[in-house]
Parts: sequence; C-alpha cells; structure tokens
Amino acid sequence: MVSEVKIFDDDIFPSGVAGKKFDFSRQEEWPKWSRRFERFRQASGLSKEEEESQINTLIYAMGAQADDILHSFNLTTTQLNQYHTVKTRFDEHFVVRRNTIFERARFNRRRQEDGETVDTFINALHAMAEHCDYGTLRDEMIRDRIVVGLLDAKLSEKLQLDAELTLTKAVTQARHDVSKNNKPC
Repeated sequence: MVSEVKIFDDDIFPSGVAGKKFDFSRQEEWPKWSRRFERFRQASGLSKEEEESQINTLIYAMGAQADDILHSFNLTTTQLNQYHTVKTRFDEHFVVRRNTIFERARFNRRRQEDGETVDTFINALHAMAEHCDYGTLRDEMIRDRIVVGLLDAKLSEKLQLDAELTLTKAVTQARHDVSKNNKPC
C-alpha cells in the first residue's frame, strides 16, 4: 500500500513524488517535467512496477487534462497498457517543433551579461544549445560562444590564443580566472 501525503494544494499524491502537476498551458515545459517524472519513476522503484501502475501514476501526476489527451490518442487496449508507448505519445503531443535557425541565432547572440556569473552564463549556453541541433559540433559551438561571449576581454583573448582549447579547458580556465580575481589580496 502506498502511503499518501498532501503535496499539492488541492490534491493527494503518493509520498515521494515532489513537484508540480504539468501546466498544460505551458507545453514547452513538457521535456523538463517529463525528465523529473522519469527521475521519480526510477528513484521510487515505480519503473519496476506493472506498466499499468506506471501509466496511471503518470496520468495522475500530470493532472486532470491528461486523461482526456490520452483518450484522444485512440490507442489500442494493448498500447494503453504499454508505458513506453503511452509516454512516447505524450512526448510527440507536447514537444513543440523548434525553429533551428531562430534558436541558433539566439544562441549566437548570447553574451555574458553585467552581473551574471560565469557559471550562470555557461549553464545558459548549455541549455540554449539543446535546441540548436548542432550534433557533434555542440561542444565546439558552446566553447566558441564562451570565448567570444565573456565580459572579461583579457580572458577571452587568452582563450582565443589556445589552439588546443576544448570546452572543458575553456570552462575550467574561465572558472579559475574568476575565482583568482575574486580572492582578497
């Protein structure tokens, strides 16, 4: 028997499930919400339960509209009892096709902002690159954007002069220079 704890303002949810129900008005948040649910599914042992229980937990965790959307998929009885099939259909339903040109333009315009930490800047680049379809060039593109996007012109020039610069080296050097410059004299 699953113990229950009040997690949501208006709902009871199995204990151990932290987070919010899916906001159907913000479909672009589906990948993030889905990843959190998959972490819960693994951590809680739900992934070892019957597929029907996994599907019911997914639908319940998503919220009231999920059942209507599931019904609209017109899945067979067999498909309705296959977690992977149901989850894949939700993925296809919610994932918004992105305009790669627009996403790349946004990525290539990104610069470190005044007051923004190097780590925040680097994390933002990683998140933005997710939607750029760079494939095997992803790390190089992030590295290059770090090099030209840093506020510290001297550090940028130093990184540009390293012919063997990798993403890992660029991140390490940027963090090192920031921490070195922030130490009290």
